[in-house]
Amino acid sequence: MAIINNHSKINLDAGFQSDHSELLQFFFNQGLNVEITDNVTELKTFLESLSDEDYPYNFDTAFDNGRFSPEDGFILYLKNGNTIVSTYAAKSLDKNIFVEGMKLIYEGTYENVDLGVGQTCYSSCQWVSKSHRGKKFGMCLDHLKKNIIFDKIDNIINYAIHKETFKNYHLNGLHYSNSKKLATIPNGDVGGAGETIDKVYNIAWISKDEWLIKRNEVKSLYTS
Repeated sequence: MAIINNHSKINLDAGFQSDHSELLQFFFNQGLNVEITDNVTELKTFLESLSDEDYPYNFDTAFDNGRFSPEDGFILYLKNGNTIVSTYAAKSLDKNIFVEGMKLIYEGTYENVDLGVGQTCYSSCQWVSKSHRGKKFGMCLDHLKKNIIFDKIDNIINYAIHKETFKNYHLNGLHYSNSKKLATIPNGDVGGAGETIDKVYNIAWISKDEWLIKRNEVKSLYTS
């Protein structure tokens, strides 16, 4: 099993692989390859090809082609051979700019949430195939995403949007440090985060310093 470096700017080199060997070995032990790429068109095509039952969200427009730069963004795949079994995406994006853009698309009531000071990176497009759910792949790919954000892009804060009912999952499953209510959207259906029935959305986030502390704590999860 291997790392597949298909990104034009970000390389998961030997040093990175050594620093995160326990996490990567978790994937390899399950017979999975890890691919990093900057092809957002491929990601969109793939996620939109899935059934509504398998991926019940609209594609997150923050990752549309033209809104993504390989200088500070990436897509992750877990692959069994050539078959994609899990996805994730991240890009540098100021939280305030993100929220203002969200307001243009999703009418609702928004809260003022302060993430702290520093360059922020937004992540979304998490998906795990049905046959691979419940096996820690979503959690572990999220951890790998955080490591790339903080080690390779050198952002200070990683944040994500999620429906309110996923608060516990983001805090205790994905190990973000914070999750607070961001918006109430009467029509729901926020791309990449919720369906029509989901009206309340939180923003979850973690700083680089917080993750460096948690990173040592979660290593045992990769071998348990």
